[in-house]
Amino acid sequence: MTRQPRVLRTALILVWSTVVWTALWARLSLANIVVGSLVGMLTLFVVPLPKREAVVGVRPLALVRFVAYFLWQLARASAIVAWEVVTPRNRIHEGIVAAPLRTESPGLITLLANVVSLTPGTLTLEVRQQPAVLYVHILHLRTIDQVREDIRRLEDLALAAFPSAPATTEEPR
Repeated sequence: MTRQPRVLRTALILVWSTVVWTALWARLSLANIVVGSLVGMLTLFVVPLPKREAVVGVRPLALVRFVAYFLWQLARASAIVAWEVVTPRNRIHEGIVAAPLRTESPGLITLLANVVSLTPGTLTLEVRQQPAVLYVHILHLRTIDQVREDIRRLEDLALAAFPSAPATTEEPR
């Protein structure tokens, strides 16, 4: 990354943190602006900005497929959870599944973890990076292999939508 965009990013974050600080105090004053700027600088010093990954490409048609699949899973899972709420019988068979991933991209791993957590009845409990594994709590566990296959399908669609995100060639454990 060149120096100019990094400086611009740092400045924008500093300005935004000052605005948020001032808004939290609900009073526009010179003291709040100065203290907000100092808090922002201290925060940027303690938690420096990470180096950005290489620019990830996007395939629009594959992205549409990824979003459509996610929306379908979202609607399906919502219906299942809603049915569970309105019916008197308890059909919950919960469990925790370790789902290995092929990608090494932190951005793509984060995307997958968030998409899984946004789907009703599933929650990403933990993410491991080396090797990449999602630990997912499932409310309606059918089989472990089915959960892994669902996450693998989601990962395939995400890798197709974002082709420059690296994937490992070896099969995960």
